[in-house]
Amino acid sequence: MEALVAQVQALSNPNDLSQLHSVLKNAETVFTQNSQHIAAALQALDPAEHSLGYAYFLHHLGKINLPVPDAGYIDNVTRFLMVCQPAQIQVAPDIFCSVSRRLKDHLLSAHSPRRGVLPLRAGLAALQPSPEVLTPLHADLCQICLLSKCYNAAAPVLRQDIFDVAPQQTGCTPTDLFLYCYYGGMVCIGRKQYPRALELLLQCLTAPAVAGNAIVAAAYKKYVLVCLLHAGQLLPLPKFTSPAVRHVIESEARPYNDLATAAASRNAERLRRVVEQHSALFAADTNLGLVRQVLSSLAVRAIQRLTATFLTLSLADIAAHAGLAGGAAEAEERILRMVAAGQIHARIDGRSGMVRFADDTRTSSSSSGAAAAAAGGSGGSGGGGWDNVAGVAALDGRMREVLELGRRLQQAQEMVSTDRAYLSKVTARERSKYDFGGLAAATSPSMAMAG
Repeated sequence: MEALVAQVQALSNPNDLSQLHSVLKNAETVFTQNSQHIAAALQALDPAEHSLGYAYFLHHLGKINLPVPDAGYIDNVTRFLMVCQPAQIQVAPDIFCSVSRRLKDHLLSAHSPRRGVLPLRAGLAALQPSPEVLTPLHADLCQICLLSKCYNAAAPVLRQDIFDVAPQQTGCTPTDLFLYCYYGGMVCIGRKQYPRALELLLQCLTAPAVAGNAIVAAAYKKYVLVCLLHAGQLLPLPKFTSPAVRHVIESEARPYNDLATAAASRNAERLRRVVEQHSALFAADTNLGLVRQVLSSLAVRAIQRLTATFLTLSLADIAAHAGLAGGAAEAEERILRMVAAGQIHARIDGRSGMVRFADDTRTSSSSSGAAAAAAGGSGGSGGGGWDNVAGVAALDGRMREVLELGRRLQQAQEMVSTDRAYLSKVTARERSKYDFGGLAAATSPSMAMAG
């Protein structure tokens, strides 16, 4: 073990990393025979200067019969992830991910997922060749943030679009992609960022697949509920969705499709019956809270539809149209909440009980101005969506994103069109259309006699 530690110390430089990696890969017997000395040997290594060797020592230390959770192991891995050198740990991404995931297991056993947020985020940044590449730690970080309810800690990672999956560089697998989209979508749901949640869940549902899995089934259930919360209806899946995924959906998510059908009918009583009928299943899926939000959002949708029909309406009439049992008082409370959330633009006359709906293109988008208008304040007309500096800057940013996406699509198309494996498959498919052997087989003697 002392000789291995000496080699790690001598070869932990950029020019000798390949040789050190080969030494560590072939040292399985040394680690196995000296497992009781691994923890002591770690004290002779610096996690920043000897990151590659340190990762291997932690990997083999985690494989022995440590108690779970083990406080010493948690401290060592946490310190390692915070200071490790990207150039070294990227040489052995599978070992690095194994260490990171074992830390997650120890923290979950200790019921302390919050302690893993910063180390995993630092480890993810170190493992990524670039911010646009998916790693196995993306899913682990999102899961830790979910369990610790630190949703905002995952925001910078989820804000970054993923354009590449490089399994050779990061050890990423298809399961890692599915889990990242699922857990990332759940984090966005927790942050009320429904458009981004739909985007991630849809990526999970439309990823190429030859067989269904439990992650896809769970993602579809969340997808249905977020569609109902954000759009008021179930958005159809794209045509390129795998048949295997569609089969899983049809067999596993019928109650959710029933819920979507009831929500589309705009009948609160029918929707309530479906919720009551399948409440046990929704609770077992840990989706009952979202289902209740869908039920309460029916009144919100009804009020939003009124804004497209009426300019002014009394609170009592709004309560009647939206089916609010609390009457005008509940209608006023709901409208105030919706205005504060930016869901509608309206002004309430407290003396007459009348509500005036405003055109959102002429109403200030600031929450304070909207709230003042709802309360009957003097809030001015304000700037519209594109007639101020912030609006123009936002539009310019979106246009730049679209142009960049177009450039990437063109780049991807050129890469695929010159890929030898792709060209060979396309060529073989085209040749099969003109397979004269197949044509001769089709022209059988029986067909000849029939002629």
